Amino acid sequence: MKTIDSALEKIFRLARGVQCEVLAETKNSALTRFADNVISQNVAVTSTDFSVRLSDNGRTAKVNLNQASPETLKHAITTGLETLRRQKKDPRLQPLPKPRPLPAAAPVYFSETAGITPAYRAQKVRELALACKKSRQTAYGTFETGSNELCLANNLGVFARHLESSAVYSATVRDKDGLGWAEYPAFDVNAIPFRELNARARAKAYASRAPRELKPGKYTVILEPQAAADLLAYLTIYGFGGQFYNEGQSFACGNLGKQLFSPLLSIEDNALCGASAGLPFDYEGQPRQKVALVERGIVKGVVHDRRTARAAKTASTGHALPQPGSMGPLPLNVAVKPGGGSLGDLIKGAGRAILVTQFHYTNLLKPHNVEMTGMTRNGTFLVENGKIAFPVKNMRFTQSAVEAFNRVEAVGGVAEPCVVWGRISCPAMRLGGFNFSSSTKF
Repeated sequence: MKTIDSALEKIFRLARGVQCEVLAETKNSALTRFADNVISQNVAVTSTDFSVRLSDNGRTAKVNLNQASPETLKHAITTGLETLRRQKKDPRLQPLPKPRPLPAAAPVYFSETAGITPAYRAQKVRELALACKKSRQTAYGTFETGSNELCLANNLGVFARHLESSAVYSATVRDKDGLGWAEYPAFDVNAIPFRELNARARAKAYASRAPRELKPGKYTVILEPQAAADLLAYLTIYGFGGQFYNEGQSFACGNLGKQLFSPLLSIEDNALCGASAGLPFDYEGQPRQKVALVERGIVKGVVHDRRTARAAKTASTGHALPQPGSMGPLPLNVAVKPGGGSLGDLIKGAGRAILVTQFHYTNLLKPHNVEMTGMTRNGTFLVENGKIAFPVKNMRFTQSAVEAFNRVEAVGGVAEPCVVWGRISCPAMRLGGFNFSSSTKF
C-alpha cells in the first residue's frame, strides 16, 4: 500500500500538468495443482503493476510498468509524455472524470483466506485423494487462493481503493471411463463446501461410467449452474454491453422494453452485494450501479461507461473497463434470480431430457443472436420419466442463447457462484428444444 501511494505522488508530479490517471494493482496468488491423486505443483506469485493514462486536449497515451523505482517511473512517464505529444487529436475523447461519491463495498476481503498456507491447501487435496484411492478413482484439479488490491486515482481528485480475497476449489474425478466435476469460488474459504464438492465429483464419475451414444437432435436440457452460466456469460457480454448496443450488434437494439426471454428469467448486474459482488467503482473511479438487464423476460437495460453513455445520450452506469478498450463496458457481476425447487425437482419435472454438468470449448458463432457452439463435459446423462436413466457420451451443441433462454421451463431455487467472464451467480435451469448438433466418440 505504501509503495502504491508513494508511486502515485511521483507519477502525478512527473506528469507536469497534463491529466493523468493511474491504475495500480497488487496481486497475491497461490496455487496447488494435483493429478493422479498427488500434488504436482505448488506456486505463489506476488506482483504490482501500474497502468498510467495521460490525456491532454484530445490526445491520449498509455504506459504500463511493473516497477516503482524513481528511475523506472521517470523513464516511463517521460516516454508517455513524448508519445502523448505525437498523438493525433480525437474530438470524441473526453477529459478524465472528476470524483464522485462511491458506494460502500460488499464484505469481500477475509484475511484468513488471503493468508491460506500451502499446508491448508494440501490437506484439502489429501481428503479427496485418500477417498479416491480407497474407491480406485483418480483425482485432478486445482485449489487457488489469494488477494487482490486495486487502486484507481487521477490528478483531478479521483481516488478509489478496493481489496478482496479469493479462493477457488476445482476437482475432477475419473472412474474408469467416467468423469465427474465440481467447482466453487468464494471470497471466504470457509464458504466452500469441500466435502459436498468432493462427494459430487466422485458420484458423477461413478455414475457416468460406460456412457452411451445419443443421436443428435433437439432435446429438453437440464443445465446445472455452471453450464447455464457458460451460456449466460456470452448472452450478457454481447447483449448488454453499451458499445455492442451502440454499434447495433446487440439483440437489445430496438428491443428495450420488449419480451425476448421466458418470464421465468430475470438478470441483473450487481457489484454491490450478493455472490457476484466486486468492485464498487469502475476503472475510471466512477460509482458502479446496479442495473436490471432482464425482468421476467423483458429486456430492461444495458451497461454504459462515460463514452458509450454520451454516444447513447444517457447516463453512465459506472461500468468502464481499463481505458482504452476494444469491447467497451461490460456486465461482469451478473446475478440470475432463483426460482423454486432443487436440481432434483428440475429432473423430476422432465419427461425426456439431457442433464449437463458443464460445457467447454464454447465459442461464439453469430453475435447478434448469440449463436454458440460447444461441448458437454464431465457428466452428461439422459433423463427419462423424471429419473436419470444412463450416462451419455459428450455431445456438441449449436444453439442461439437468445432462443434458448426464451424456452426456460423451470429455474432452480439456489443460485451458485460461478466464474466465467467475471462472476455469475446462477441457478440450475431446464430449457426446451436445445439443439445438439452432433455426438462424440468419448
